[in-house]
Amino acid sequence: MTVPEIALFAVVVGIVLAGLLLATRPLLARLAARNIRRRTTRVVIVILGLLVGTAVISSSLVVGDTLSYIFLEDVYVRLGAIDEIVSNEFGGQLFSFAETNLTQIRADLITAKSPVDGIAPTLLKVMPVRNVAGNKGNQQITIMGLNASYERAFGPLTTRDGRSLDTGALRPDDVFANARAAADLNATPGQNLTLFYGTTNQTLVHTTVADIVRDEGTASYERRAILFMDLRSAQSAFNENGSINLIRVSNVGGVVEGVAVSDQVTQDLRLSIASHHLALRVQDAKASGIAQAVQIGRAATELFLVMGAFGILAGILLIVNIFVMLAEERKPELVIARAVGFLRRDLLTAFALEGTFYAIVAAALGALAGLGLGYVMIYFFDRLVPHGDVVVTFHFDPTSVITAFVAGTALTWVTILLASWRVSRLNIVRAIRDLPEPGTPERSRDVLIAGILTSLAGLALTAWGFLTDTGIGKIPGPPVLAIGLGVAAASRGWARIALTLASLFNLAWILTPVGLLNQRTDNVSVAFVMTGIILVGSGILIAVFNVSEVLRALLRRASRGAGRPVLTTAVSYPTEKRFRTGMTVAMFALILFMVTLISMVQGLQASSLDTFVRQQSGGYDVIAYTTSYGEIPNFRQMLQQNFSDRLFLGGWSGVSSASVLPAKVQSVGGNRSYDYTLWGVDNFLLRSNGYGFTSFLPSYVNESTGLREDLTSRESVWLSLRYNHSLAIVDRSAAGPNQFVPDESRLRVVPGDRIRALDGAGHTVDLTIVGVLEQALQFTSGVFVDQDVVRAVFPAQERYTAYFFQMDPTADVGAFRADLERVFFPYGLQTIDIREEIGRAFDASQQVLTLMEAYLGIGLLVGIAGLAVITLRAVVERRTQIGALRAIGFTRRMVLSVFLLEIALIAVLGVGIGVALGIVFAYKVYLVYFADIIVFSIPWDRLLLIVGVASIAAIASTAQPAIRASRIPPAEALRYIE
Repeated sequence: MTVPEIALFAVVVGIVLAGLLLATRPLLARLAARNIRRRTTRVVIVILGLLVGTAVISSSLVVGDTLSYIFLEDVYVRLGAIDEIVSNEFGGQLFSFAETNLTQIRADLITAKSPVDGIAPTLLKVMPVRNVAGNKGNQQITIMGLNASYERAFGPLTTRDGRSLDTGALRPDDVFANARAAADLNATPGQNLTLFYGTTNQTLVHTTVADIVRDEGTASYERRAILFMDLRSAQSAFNENGSINLIRVSNVGGVVEGVAVSDQVTQDLRLSIASHHLALRVQDAKASGIAQAVQIGRAATELFLVMGAFGILAGILLIVNIFVMLAEERKPELVIARAVGFLRRDLLTAFALEGTFYAIVAAALGALAGLGLGYVMIYFFDRLVPHGDVVVTFHFDPTSVITAFVAGTALTWVTILLASWRVSRLNIVRAIRDLPEPGTPERSRDVLIAGILTSLAGLALTAWGFLTDTGIGKIPGPPVLAIGLGVAAASRGWARIALTLASLFNLAWILTPVGLLNQRTDNVSVAFVMTGIILVGSGILIAVFNVSEVLRALLRRASRGAGRPVLTTAVSYPTEKRFRTGMTVAMFALILFMVTLISMVQGLQASSLDTFVRQQSGGYDVIAYTTSYGEIPNFRQMLQQNFSDRLFLGGWSGVSSASVLPAKVQSVGGNRSYDYTLWGVDNFLLRSNGYGFTSFLPSYVNESTGLREDLTSRESVWLSLRYNHSLAIVDRSAAGPNQFVPDESRLRVVPGDRIRALDGAGHTVDLTIVGVLEQALQFTSGVFVDQDVVRAVFPAQERYTAYFFQMDPTADVGAFRADLERVFFPYGLQTIDIREEIGRAFDASQQVLTLMEAYLGIGLLVGIAGLAVITLRAVVERRTQIGALRAIGFTRRMVLSVFLLEIALIAVLGVGIGVALGIVFAYKVYLVYFADIIVFSIPWDRLLLIVGVASIAAIASTAQPAIRASRIPPAEALRYIE
């Protein structure tokens, strides 16, 4: 059974048991029903407090459902009837192979009775296309050559008016354009197009648009802008006679159901390829896409659950607080019930029955409220987060709502039962006299046993964590052990000292050895939640056990004026009711800890943008690259003919280039290869870039002189590539520990290590790492060598070219990019403004974090609402005390001040603990992971805004009960009976 099924079973069993109790113990049922009917306003408040946790769970699941759905739909739209793809692909480039391979594979599939209903050859090319009549062009138009006789399983091309077309009806120079290509080229039927094929040796192909087809089925392949040609015409036009570069396979079962047999078909295809020794690879495209879509949904659910976990915890604390206060309020009637023969288990049952009503109603409403909350999150996701052509549509699986209901019911039930158990343990005589529970030997023994059991659990967690090297054990183990020892010591009357020391140890454990805790990537989200709970919980324990001492010391130094009685009275209640105060403070602190952490990340990003741009750019402003393989002939000559050297910093020396090759890289002697980009940089780039190093060799051998030369500066390390072609530089992603990416999935090297770079055709070159960059570069990550190395070893058709421009400060970067793309349009040159691109990525990240902050605001509302509920009940519970205060001379203003100061004390503790620990934890994470990437800063304006809003909202929500308390006449308060 799965966890949801077990939870559902438990809820059903609980409801059946509750029904049996209602039938067999009608008196208890009437007692629970009486309390529900008698206080309808309180019932509404309790249900609103309880439904928050379920709403968070429901919304998290719904967001995951929606994201899975929209990316699943995207897979179906992008692939249509295609289930598997066969190609000779390396580093993203499709290499051609003989069309006869298709015949062999097709025959093998028929012999094996593979569940396939279509297999089709394709010649796919990407190139610039210009429509002169429409005065528009695009550098990345896909050309697909299709054989109509193989296309039945993949569906026809359909015109806008519903006519079916196929490429077999095209004349040799005609093409069909899908709607996306027609829009990109401003093309209409009958217009002539020019196709620029190739880079180094370019071929111009002239075609005519025969018709426009809808973006559906084959015409929506990968959501590309596509021109369709007959396969034979495409082979002739692009000098690929008898060759194709893609085989599309459709399984039996249609667009959605066909993936069910993908494993079998993939296996059959691989067996066929292996039997004929073909240099082809099979990609289960649709199955992989579906798996990725499901993973995106799960990741989104996990993210929102992690963010919402603190809100769920705040809701749980509110439940406990409410039921503890209900018990305090009902103490007289509970005592009478005990006096007339009720047992403790009877009180527990009555509370449990009442709680069952709250749990079921709150869980049902919470599950529905989660739908609305999920819709809001998806709405803002659509508006704030870039998602390309993916269509965002709200969608949810009914099982997710049921799962949320079950989880919410179970969560609320367990919390209510624990709170009810605590409430039911009252003594008749002490309850009648309203006396506190004394420290009996039995109670001390229970505390000691609890401490010992907790210590053993902590010891087991610690041992498991370190033996298996998992953060889920190492993070909570020692703190649980420390708290257990503190609880055991508390049984001997040392609660304050023991728990304070245990909490200080916990803070030190989490904040000091951050790098020690989770070197292995197990479950980061769970570890993060545990870290937050340990930090905030420890801070609260320190506060509740020591704030009274601090306040007493301050009161002793305070003046003896009229304010002293108010201060003394205001601090006495929170310090005496430690449990209740701790629960209330925790509701604030947990949420503000997370909000502060997110705000710190936003602040660090904003303050480090310039530094990050400088590090990532290496001093360059614009990067240009060709979209097809090969090199632009006479690039510098054309550049000098069309542009002025005043545009560039330092004239023409401000222009650099690199020959770029998607390659496989492995350690010499190793057997595992990794996808890497090999950058062959020219002399201009070697001398002008601003990239620095974390480490490099002390010296190298200059091949031109045969002498060993010292490496003493950043510049000398880069120039060593020019004078020794066996040397290479690698970006930082291949060196140093990484907490988030497992080492086994990355190349791991240090200066002096030897690596081998290879292409799909078997060309190889062995290199020695001379230096490791400071940056894990966003735009130019990979391995850097001299340009002559790449040109000498790897053929031109496997490479493309990138160009780097250092712009003069007075130059118009936008205009330069537009002119550069226009001049070099036939070669498909595209440009990137580095600052603009990084700024766009930063903006998207900031928007996602803002969305997370808004989501966390739900938990903050729980804390504020909880404080209002507690203040409201405190006024009722302490009505007699209020009357006594008024009777001995307290004015209305003094009573109001007492309550407002109590509220302020709780709010200050919650806000202070949450914000302070959030800042400290953010700083420790910064030191371990990001100190050499970004500059640390505290966004005081953002934090002050958060603190101000939270504090004002807390006081505003509790002002009305406090004002009402101050207006109670003394005589009425003293004789008050609810």
